[in-house]
Amino acid sequence: MSRTEVIMEDKNHKHVQNGSCRDINIAVLGGKGVGKSAIIVRYLTGRFIGDYDPEMEAIFSTNIPIDGKHYTINIMDTTSYFSGHDLKEDPIFWADAFMLVFSLIDLASYRTVQELVETLRMARDDEGVPILAAANKSDLVHLWTMSSVECEAWCSGQQCLFAEISASEDPESIHKAFELLCKRVRAVHKKREKLSWTLQRPAVAAKLQIRQSLKNLAEKKLWRTRTSTM
Repeated sequence: MSRTEVIMEDKNHKHVQNGSCRDINIAVLGGKGVGKSAIIVRYLTGRFIGDYDPEMEAIFSTNIPIDGKHYTINIMDTTSYFSGHDLKEDPIFWADAFMLVFSLIDLASYRTVQELVETLRMARDDEGVPILAAANKSDLVHLWTMSSVECEAWCSGQQCLFAEISASEDPESIHKAFELLCKRVRAVHKKREKLSWTLQRPAVAAKLQIRQSLKNLAEKKLWRTRTSTM
């Protein structure tokens, strides 16, 4: 993946897809001070900046090739999420995928990500939306408060992607994390398109209609049986 252009947009802007370039929307979520903004800027510009306005929300866009096809990647930088607070609906229903950032030197931030996974699964689980947990500050090994192996194992159990990254020291790890997430989004899109195409075939549609009719008939008979015994 290579960067070709970076655009900062108003958070309420709705990007319009065109025939030559498809959008992938990624919301970056996490607790305070975990490096969300630093990760985004590092990915888009290659620069590392340590201090950001914690109240800033914006969408950054970049046009990139993935496996020979051009995509517009829209990345939403969000304000810090605090445990017990309601998550805003904007990123939940806007995003095609989520990058949940926590710090390997802050155990509370990991707990926050676990809470976010539960919240997102409840809101979007039926859609199979990809979630990647990004363990930031991997360079500060001497300050780690948790095992990255255990974090990865937990993510695997939750069917989440996992990436160990460092915004300050390892920009390549960030590129790989975004690439992994984008490719997973593409796989989900392809699966949906294939299912949609299959359902449009007359023979399949007829079978589904018959199956639904039989199900409705069985439920009707069951209801009659129950009411006749009352």
